[in-house]
Amino acid sequence: MSIARGYLLPHAPVFIESVGGAQSKTVEKSVEAYKKVAMEIAEIAPDLIIVISPHGPVFTDAISLYDLDDYTGNFKAFGDFESKYKFHKDELILREIYEKSENVGGRFYPLKPKEFKKFQFKTELDHGVLVPLHFISQAYSEFKLLAMSYGTLSYSELMRNGEIIRDVVAHSGKKTVIIASGDMSHTLKSDGPYTYHEDGVLFDKAMCEYTIHQQPYEILRLASNTISHASECGLRSLAILLGCMNHLKIKSELLSYEGPFGVGYLFASYNIISHSIKDEIEAFDAFNNQRNLKQRQDEHDVVKIARITIENYIKEHKSPKMTYTSKNVIIQDEKYSGEVIEKLLSGQYGTFVSLKRDGNLRGCIGTILPTQKNGIEEIIKNAISACSKDYRFEPLEVDELSDLTINVDILSPLSIVENATMLDPKKFGVIVSHGNQMGVLLPDIEGIKTVDEQLTIASNKGGFRVDEIDKIERFTVERYF
Repeated sequence: MSIARGYLLPHAPVFIESVGGAQSKTVEKSVEAYKKVAMEIAEIAPDLIIVISPHGPVFTDAISLYDLDDYTGNFKAFGDFESKYKFHKDELILREIYEKSENVGGRFYPLKPKEFKKFQFKTELDHGVLVPLHFISQAYSEFKLLAMSYGTLSYSELMRNGEIIRDVVAHSGKKTVIIASGDMSHTLKSDGPYTYHEDGVLFDKAMCEYTIHQQPYEILRLASNTISHASECGLRSLAILLGCMNHLKIKSELLSYEGPFGVGYLFASYNIISHSIKDEIEAFDAFNNQRNLKQRQDEHDVVKIARITIENYIKEHKSPKMTYTSKNVIIQDEKYSGEVIEKLLSGQYGTFVSLKRDGNLRGCIGTILPTQKNGIEEIIKNAISACSKDYRFEPLEVDELSDLTINVDILSPLSIVENATMLDPKKFGVIVSHGNQMGVLLPDIEGIKTVDEQLTIASNKGGFRVDEIDKIERFTVERYF
């Protein structure tokens, strides 16, 4: 028996009356959709339900399988102190997914209770798992559960790992329902949880249309900026679900959609019809390759220099061979010249190199004051550090290079700030100091609108309170993509 059905389901606790109270009436359309989904699943009577949540342990290099003794949870964090939940783990499926993953180079990793505590995650099920199961268990409870989160991997890589789930489930013979838990855009309204952005509305509209027109894979092809501005939390869950159905013809159905609180609540089902769609998947991969190639062609030369440096360092473990004059740089037989290159070659500058994958930060290292004899060498030094020495992330791997987005910031000289009126978080970055401690924040960071927010975050990064700031300096940046 292969996968019986897949669902994309939202996970707002407000759907549950004991949590949402009167507000639950505002999302009555979604509540009714949940009841319908629960009845469908009861009719399927699955042996196994797999839930992919965005709110558990999420890592840059692994997909977490919740390897807990028993699955338990509650909604105490949302004001419901009465409701309690318990589900039985499918130990065999978990082990088989992990073993197959190890054999084929997948990214699945079982997290036991000690790892949950090590990474400061609660061992109770998160609401990304619990909200769908709250409704399902009211209609049907004769199933075993595998709970998991996604990793911040590329969509194509998440799909490949979904194929591992598909193969293990097919081999097991268990009737299985896959649930991709996730909300759509969080930027639909100015009074919502995030700042309004028109791309949030665009993203949700595209998601609905692609579902209705039987093109579920198309949503993964949207521009990365549009996806980032939408601030969704369900696309990676969906990528794994679509991977579970890869190379199969599926029928997608939009069951419900609403967004009364500024967050998109979309319900969709995915039903396997039958035959292979290998050509469509190959076209999807070809599209990704073409998009990545165009992105590289459009990059500014300083970004291309950073990219070549990163690729050479990750593949060869050394900096690329470089020669330069006062007017141009030659790296791996490619010549880079122009006004910006000449400027960087003729002076010393602080620089930052930032790396993203699928809109998520993957590394960022910089220098406020120059440490190298010219700006080009400063970029090369920080590019190597960003891909291999940012303590927040594991070093970059070769298979991540094709999905990498890079930007380079060139910093102006520092100037002392006498009072807060000299600051503007859109225009100026800041350095705040307290004794020997220092916090730095670049300008024009999404979500930071006020000087108070900028100073608070910068001082927190330095390890001190905003009222302990002794000195403030500002700088501007030239940002290249």
